[in-house]
Amino acid sequence: MKELKEISVNYATEKTNEMMSQIVARAFADGYRMGYKDRENEIPVDLRDGKTDFVDLGLPSGTLWSTDYEKYDGKTMFMTYEKAAEFCIPSEDQCQELISMCRWTYTRTSGFLCIGPNGNNIRFRHTGFMKIEGKNILFDQCYMWVGFNGSGTTKKGMIQNKTVQGTVMEISDVFMGYRLPIRLVKNK
Repeated sequence: MKELKEISVNYATEKTNEMMSQIVARAFADGYRMGYKDRENEIPVDLRDGKTDFVDLGLPSGTLWSTDYEKYDGKTMFMTYEKAAEFCIPSEDQCQELISMCRWTYTRTSGFLCIGPNGNNIRFRHTGFMKIEGKNILFDQCYMWVGFNGSGTTKKGMIQNKTVQGTVMEISDVFMGYRLPIRLVKNK
């Protein structure tokens, strides 16, 4: 009788280990596929480098602006408006405040320097935008998405350009399928 008990315990252990191995392998494969599919569909907010620094420019609203465009793996992130809207991008009012309350200077090599009322500053490098994945155009201008609640296929983008008359910052309509960089904002 003792021998039958040992054989049945060994059999049960072996079968349980096989079954558990199959369950864990299946769960791993399913999780991997779901994660891969999620990554294909969007740029996950929680996978950003987490190194976004903000600066207080002394704006009346108390808005703090990120010191640089958002990056992933050390490269500026370009995304459609739909993906950009998942982030805390500046509103049109916040951009208008930045344009009107700050002093702007331009150098061809380093782009636009935005100096706030308190003397702190941020730089807007030339970024251009992408009409299709991987193809930049108008690289001598600075672009970024602006939060906008309107409907349709155009959204707002802040565009900075150097003209014969001087530095021009404006908020213009941009096709929401183009890929622009983003800058983040937050309140004090």
